Amino acid sequence: MASNFNKIDELQQRIKREQKIIHGFQVMRTATGNQDIIRSCESKIRDSEKAISFYQQSIKELHDRADEPFSGATINSRHSNSSSTLYGQSTHSIAQSDQFSPHSSIKPSSPINKPPLSKTYTNLDLIKFDTPLTAAKIGRMLHHLEFKIAVEDQYKNGIEKMLKLYQAEGDKKSRLEAERKRIESHQKMMLLTQAQKRYKRVEVTGIEDDDAESEERKGHTRRPLSGTLHITIGAAKDLDHAPLTSKKGITETVVVVKVEDTPRARTHPVRNDRWNEEFDIQVDKANELEIIIYDRISSSQDSVIPIGLLWVRLSDVVEELRRKKIGNESGPGWVTASRVNGTGSGTESMSLPPGAALPAPASLDTPIPGSSDSIEAWFAVEPAGALSLQLAFVKSNVRKRPVETGGLGRQGAVRKRKEEVHEQNGHQFVAQQFYQIVRCALCEEFLYNASGMQCEDCKYLCHKRCFSKVVTKCISKSNAAIDSAEEKMLNHRIPHRFEPMSTLAPSWCCHCGMMLPLGRRQQARRCTECSTTAHADCTHLVPDFCGMSMEIANRLLQEIKTAKSRQKSRLSSHFPPKPSSEPHVHSVHQELSKLQLDNTTIPLTTTVTPTEYQQNRPNLSQSVGPPLGSFAESIPDRSSLPPASFPSHQPRPLPAHPDFPPSQGSAHPTGLPFHQSSHGVPSSSPHPYHHSPQPMPLPHTGSVGPPAAITSPSSPFHSPNKSKSSRKVGLDDFNFLAVLGKGNFGKVMLAEEKRSGQLWAIKVLKKDFIIENDEVESTKSEKRVFLTASRERHPFLIGLHSCFQTETRIYFVMEYVSGGDLMLHIQREQFTPRRAKFYAAEVLLALEYFHQNGVIYRDLKLDNILLTLDGHIKVADYGLCKEEMWYQNTTSTFCGTPEFMAPEILLEQRYGRAVDWWAFGVLIYEMLLGQSPFRGDDEDEIFDAILEDEPLYPIHMPRDSVSILQKLLTRDPSKRLGGGPTDSEEIKAHPFFRETNWSDIYYKKVPAPYFPTINGPMDVSNFDSEFTKESPRLTPVHSQLRPEDQKEFEGFSWTAPWAQ
Repeated sequence: MASNFNKIDELQQRIKREQKIIHGFQVMRTATGNQDIIRSCESKIRDSEKAISFYQQSIKELHDRADEPFSGATINSRHSNSSSTLYGQSTHSIAQSDQFSPHSSIKPSSPINKPPLSKTYTNLDLIKFDTPLTAAKIGRMLHHLEFKIAVEDQYKNGIEKMLKLYQAEGDKKSRLEAERKRIESHQKMMLLTQAQKRYKRVEVTGIEDDDAESEERKGHTRRPLSGTLHITIGAAKDLDHAPLTSKKGITETVVVVKVEDTPRARTHPVRNDRWNEEFDIQVDKANELEIIIYDRISSSQDSVIPIGLLWVRLSDVVEELRRKKIGNESGPGWVTASRVNGTGSGTESMSLPPGAALPAPASLDTPIPGSSDSIEAWFAVEPAGALSLQLAFVKSNVRKRPVETGGLGRQGAVRKRKEEVHEQNGHQFVAQQFYQIVRCALCEEFLYNASGMQCEDCKYLCHKRCFSKVVTKCISKSNAAIDSAEEKMLNHRIPHRFEPMSTLAPSWCCHCGMMLPLGRRQQARRCTECSTTAHADCTHLVPDFCGMSMEIANRLLQEIKTAKSRQKSRLSSHFPPKPSSEPHVHSVHQELSKLQLDNTTIPLTTTVTPTEYQQNRPNLSQSVGPPLGSFAESIPDRSSLPPASFPSHQPRPLPAHPDFPPSQGSAHPTGLPFHQSSHGVPSSSPHPYHHSPQPMPLPHTGSVGPPAAITSPSSPFHSPNKSKSSRKVGLDDFNFLAVLGKGNFGKVMLAEEKRSGQLWAIKVLKKDFIIENDEVESTKSEKRVFLTASRERHPFLIGLHSCFQTETRIYFVMEYVSGGDLMLHIQREQFTPRRAKFYAAEVLLALEYFHQNGVIYRDLKLDNILLTLDGHIKVADYGLCKEEMWYQNTTSTFCGTPEFMAPEILLEQRYGRAVDWWAFGVLIYEMLLGQSPFRGDDEDEIFDAILEDEPLYPIHMPRDSVSILQKLLTRDPSKRLGGGPTDSEEIKAHPFFRETNWSDIYYKKVPAPYFPTINGPMDVSNFDSEFTKESPRLTPVHSQLRPEDQKEFEGFSWTAPWAQ
């Protein structure tokens, strides 16, 4: 608290100093008649007034932090996860720093004495002239200017070297051009340094601002943009023009627009700072727009002097345009969660007629009067002045997202392709493209081309030229505690003394290379001994080389390694290796393997078929396992569980809200969707199919933790006393009737089993596609997840009848549903709140079962939820599932359907099973409101919306509905509903499901709100006619797999015991 009061005293002294500066310029302004001097004085006065306003705001924040009473309004942090700013709020309605947003209100779950939320500034707002000084604006500009100064300094050094070269060669023309560029670079350096001093003068350390978190959150997701930039240059004001060298001199001002340091547009010279010129500029993979204002003095021989600089990121322009568009599309009556006026306690409490749906969103096709597709504002010029610009950007070569009736359309899943991995001392380096300013952790230089190498495990970042020099080991590995011999010989084991830091000066992490969040003590650390800085989460990854740079440490380690290698080679030349005894040992093993008893070879492990294993159950101590190299599954069938695993055959009474509801099979097994991702994921497509009879399962024995290792029943066991062989299912057992779905993976077809006449959906994957896209392990995992879902015949999960293979393809024979998926039905009519809650409850139980078995789903969406003829759902498409994902286990694969991907996936962070609950929140939102909470024209815009926007709700939406969506759509996975150790129990206990009897839901005792209808078993009208009109046949495959590739699919065939 004492430090806070010291800062307050310092700020009060600064206020007094600024007041004296204002008084001095006021006196100067009244004492002169020179209009240029008057304008300069007025500009300085405005700067000092902004500084005073910022100091006063900082004092209020320090008072609030110290919990001391302070006269005037209480100022809270400007940024919150639940921002109250509307999408369509004008960029020109930026209030003063001591004013609140007119739409602020207290959140439902907030304390009563919590102050209202204040204005949140976007990245584009921070470079506008009228935006008041804030910690975010000062920090952003200092960070940006430091980088620009570093780049310009290297550019100037390069020009000077070229100038010396041209002088030595006697090339006069080139020498004069280089001299002109050197002078211009020097003048730009002066402007940058002047602007940097201006912001450092008002810098206040210790004032935290969460806007830095937003910038850090989105920084590396920005991509270069291609398209057409429309820019209108209007006028300028308050510029510091170059002084005239004589009374006869005339100053003319020119504006030059550069894209990626290439001049693309130039205005005509004017004398009154007014241009009103329009330009259309084609840009290709560009990040930043640079605008330079020049003064040309006619009295000095073609002297051109830069007087102002302005940088605009194209991604910020696109983001601002997207926000305006979403605000216009939402229409009146749609607000953020903090402004919802609903007073009901449940979805039925809303004042709507029985069975009525929530208000539909504004039509996406209806233009909103007064809507604009451009941004017009005054932008701040550095070091002084402002420039009026009108900006618009139209992206080119963008695959537009299809939007169908109601604002929802089918979308394919994506999975990031595996990059080439470069192994370097334990690090798994892959090439990465970064879209923010990053610094190499080895040589500590910036990555100017934004392309570098990053370790997949510990996120160590460096140049492509530097990764081969990294000899410090990746300490995120399991053997992190074991020091290498070279590091021990380095004899420099001095740990850093990291302490929380809070500064607005731009700093970068010494490990991951990213910029540290500005002003956030909780997330930044600095070593008190060597001033090394790092993220709080990265400090445990930083080697104990305090006082030594990473480059020097790596160089020393490399020298030690080289010296040891030379010493070892000398020793080996003096002492030849001893002859190995390996042949003798090998011969012994050969003799032992030939021993026979009763003319039968003794195998290393006794193997039996799953059927015989159930009939002749072995002792628990007996070892039964699959042969190596087989396509074995880790998920056992019920028959393979030991006797101790079975509960009593007498069913126990069920509570109203059982923790793990006993599993009971559906009387109508259903199938899964068919549309596949176009990005190389062999997942099913989003179309439904019919049902077939299904036996009752055994009671549920779900586990909340990893189960003990159990022999897989799906491995090809062989027993010497085998009495009969299990039935083999093959291609000749089916007649193909129709094509249900199609993708680059192959097809999903409706087929009739010849023996029984039942209908099945067969998913066909091409082997060559699986091999080429490195999806072998993914396909194996998909089969294991199918077995998990089929093991207890879960009522809300698709089961597997069998799987088999031919020379060119593999086949999944799945249960078939003809009722259609939820995307089909929601496009036909919007769901009522009761219907949406009913489907949500059944989906929740399906996800709960997956999580209890260590599986995360990762592709929850309306397309993948099928509707049976009895009105219940089936979750399908297991192509993106991930196994061994128990509580606190994490993975990092970038995959999913864009609208449903959690923020931690987009940020390429490690994530756990909480990603399924984020997608569950998006699903409930779509079912209740008929539109996606995060929308955009392409994937990049959708990702921006997920990371930045707050969902909008009808203003009279029931409070419980808003509450569960808020808690599920929380960006911090540790605070997300369902993100704790109890998983789904948190969601079940929410008031939204207050009246839900989970046992009745599980046993399908709750009447379904809707029953789909078909005209007969062969009716495929609920599938896309684009596919159903095709002939149901397999296309020829001309490629031939190598024997080693065929080996990857050994042991794939499997048939369910109930299908024998």
